[in-house]
Amino acid sequence: MTNRELFKNYVKNGGKDFICSPQIGAGAGFDTRLAGKTWMTATTMEDTVNACRQFDMIPLYNLGLPDVSQLVSSVQITGEMTESEGGKRKNYNNTFKCPLGELYSRMIDEELKGACPVEFYVKEEEDLDILEYYLDALLEVKDFSLIENGVRGCRNFIGEDEAMDIQWAMQPYELMGFPSTMDTAILASVAEEQCRRLMDKILQLDEYLIDAAAKGGTDFVFLGGPGSEMISPNYYENFLVPYSKQVTEMVHKAGLLVYTHICSPIEPMLTNGYYNQMGIDLFETLSEAPVGNVKSIEDAFTKLSPEICTRGNIGLDALLNETPEQVYERAWKILDAAKKMGRKHILAASDYMFYDTKTENVHAMCKAVREFNAQ
Repeated sequence: MTNRELFKNYVKNGGKDFICSPQIGAGAGFDTRLAGKTWMTATTMEDTVNACRQFDMIPLYNLGLPDVSQLVSSVQITGEMTESEGGKRKNYNNTFKCPLGELYSRMIDEELKGACPVEFYVKEEEDLDILEYYLDALLEVKDFSLIENGVRGCRNFIGEDEAMDIQWAMQPYELMGFPSTMDTAILASVAEEQCRRLMDKILQLDEYLIDAAAKGGTDFVFLGGPGSEMISPNYYENFLVPYSKQVTEMVHKAGLLVYTHICSPIEPMLTNGYYNQMGIDLFETLSEAPVGNVKSIEDAFTKLSPEICTRGNIGLDALLNETPEQVYERAWKILDAAKKMGRKHILAASDYMFYDTKTENVHAMCKAVREFNAQ
């Protein structure tokens, strides 16, 4: 059985042996350091693959969807990079231009720290008209082979034997990632009619994109969901859960699995049962303080459907600061709890691992799973 088959089968059905799959990639920096680089934006797919191969793990490669703006001739996205802070910071300024006007975004990348968006395209209610123009143009596209071929290129690079996830701002409530999470929630309140119309159009677009991703060879697609420090339970009930259910039905109909990553506080959403309603196959992460806010992994297991496979939960703080012996002990306790409660659980970190994560601590995680399975 290939790693790809093993990973997918475990997510669906569980198994006697646990899996170790630390999150490497997604611009967090661990693979950047292992490649001898200092800028996260310089990290390549090859760097991520090479990093995963250094450990006794079964990876899930999380890669981005090709740029869909290439499908619309009337839209142009241009970018400019400048340096500041004595060359320690790169500033990426992007312009989105269409017949209705222009939108601007900005991202900064700090050496040894990573990249972070600091300005989003949609900031005000009037900016939503430009986003709607873009969605209408995308919905007129008849040929999504460019997206399919881009995903197939990723599959060809990592090979047929490893599991792959394709990520984009697919969840309708995210509004294509054009506004920040906080602004999206505000806009949905002050311009609910237009925002719901946009979300319905994103749902239509997702059907085409999911089909293209499936044909390109992905195994999972990524469904996001912010924690309680970003939005309220009311927003989950009115927007996030209903739209998630529609998206995941499309995903499952296409023969794919749904991977959800929420690394921030998930209570009270967990207790309220929202994640059980969303159609999730693989959920991370059930983190205790200081990373998350679940009472304990045992308590979290009782609130999350056993049909959902979980992934985590070694805190990034532990991987940065503790000894391999301490990490090994943490891992063993998590595995023991999962076994006693009959849970499908993949041991990993609480999030994608930072630049300074100790390599020996990642080996300790892998060793714990290997030895726990052998007992």
